[in-house]
Amino acid sequence: MIKRIAPVGLILALACGGGGDGGGTGPDGAPSDISTMSVGEVRVLNPADITNGIDLPAGSPSGDYVIIVGNTNNIKDVEASYTVTGDRSTDASFGIATPSGLGAQSNVLVGQIPLARTPQQAVENRVRAFERRGLALRTPSNPLASRLSPRLSTQAASMSVPVVGDVINIKIPDASTDDLCNNFIPTQAVVTSVSAKAILAVDTLDGPPQLVFTQAQMDSITNEFDNVTYPTDAAYFNTPTDVDGNGHIIILFTGQINKLTPPGTTGGFVGGFFFAGDFFPTVDTQQAQGCAQSNGAEIFYLLSPDPTGAKWGNVRSASSVRQGTRGTIAHEFQHMINAGNRFQNPAVSAFEATWLDEGLAHFAEDAVGRVSRGFGDLETLDFNKLVPCNTPCAQANDFNAFFFQNLARLTYWMSSPDKFSPLSKMADTSLATRGAAWAILRYAADNFSANDARAFTKKLVAGPDTGLKNFTTVAKVPVDTIVAGWLVSMYADHLGIPGMNLKYQYQSYNFRSAMPPVARQVLNQSVASYPLIVRPIGSGADNFSGTNRSGTGTYYRLTGAGPKNVKVLDGSGNPASFTGEHIYVLRIQ
Repeated sequence: MIKRIAPVGLILALACGGGGDGGGTGPDGAPSDISTMSVGEVRVLNPADITNGIDLPAGSPSGDYVIIVGNTNNIKDVEASYTVTGDRSTDASFGIATPSGLGAQSNVLVGQIPLARTPQQAVENRVRAFERRGLALRTPSNPLASRLSPRLSTQAASMSVPVVGDVINIKIPDASTDDLCNNFIPTQAVVTSVSAKAILAVDTLDGPPQLVFTQAQMDSITNEFDNVTYPTDAAYFNTPTDVDGNGHIIILFTGQINKLTPPGTTGGFVGGFFFAGDFFPTVDTQQAQGCAQSNGAEIFYLLSPDPTGAKWGNVRSASSVRQGTRGTIAHEFQHMINAGNRFQNPAVSAFEATWLDEGLAHFAEDAVGRVSRGFGDLETLDFNKLVPCNTPCAQANDFNAFFFQNLARLTYWMSSPDKFSPLSKMADTSLATRGAAWAILRYAADNFSANDARAFTKKLVAGPDTGLKNFTTVAKVPVDTIVAGWLVSMYADHLGIPGMNLKYQYQSYNFRSAMPPVARQVLNQSVASYPLIVRPIGSGADNFSGTNRSGTGTYYRLTGAGPKNVKVLDGSGNPASFTGEHIYVLRIQ
């Protein structure tokens, strides 16, 4: 079922500035006459403005324009179909020029960079879906699901911090099933490293801990959690819960996670997950429903080293597990904080919507990576900052752990921007949707946070709203404004277009620099290039059918002198007019 929220205005109001942004006309023409636009101007056109098409009249000098057909319907996953046609051009000499300002890029991505972890996504989708379906939070009509105490576990009163060598009992939720509360694996784990905020344990079924990790590796995991991951995620997303009262997060390495990646799998793996059922009591109480699996503690479940692959069917060296789970911990910790704060807040009636929860978790990877490298929250990152070396180095390891996956997912969206929306329920199944969700959150934090990204994301986690309502409430602008700025920025970012309003740029990234080397690897290109798909239009033979989901758009480029006329038509050949339709025109030169 599509969740409906209170509608927001469909007429986009953009403040004038820079190159004369806004929905108005030039000094001498109608809104549809784009020859009156100045370089760097963005014009917002509604269906009523272009009943006769977007026009470059006869005699118009040569210009270069990007036209974006956008769908800002505030109901998610509504598809709008149309045809874009250029019906009056006699100039076929134009096309998509290579964008300027890319700069020299390294052709070498350092280190062993994993491909997008689709098995991880499948498992996480199953876990998050069960949480939303099978774990009830308080609602006015369901008072028995209220959370009257932050410590619901019967273990809370007596839980103490274990010491190295202690053996603890743990129930691992079986993420290969659809009922993680009733399907779980009881096991024991040996505590191997304890720090101020972390308890690292190794499943006894995996053998002696010394054969799994070295002590130095285990201590490096807890040290990084204490000094980087914990304080960063807490600063961005809020203080974590402490349902067991011991002030620590359990980091469990277990072969049960290895089993979630089929033997012989290449190109992806399950790194681990967090499960909100661990907040709940094991049996129903007046305060909350029961989850038999619950450990009554904050805990991550991570894959274990398997150096020969003899145990679980895939070779996992200790160093690759250590490196490959750094981003997983940052990502899953956001889920833990988000779910925990909603669990304890009686004003909240639901866990966060999937697209926003996943977007924030990917944002956490970025945030932890920035702190690891000493970058500012909104510091502009280009590829040379991210990977300043052409041989294996610590910076490349950080890039692989915290940055590469987000850029790879965004590459998938840029390759098909019309098919995948950042605001979509397809975040359950689509890496492209997740990449777009991360990017639109970065854009919003850059432009609507008053330069305080941490306060912005912390408000999103606090709720009590979810999804698009939460997003627009915290940003304090309607969805039309966010989507318009984001779609234009994904083309215009760091192109150096004269007169361009800064709201059409990212502060935190130079995507024109950061994206091409990653896209080259992800898309197996021979030459690194910016992966956003932009179609040339203008000749009478150029008719493109499009179908945009709510929250996204399709890019076209019109170059040359008039006369030219571009129409956006429905299936009957009439001017298209769908809910949320906006046409954004950017003059490049």
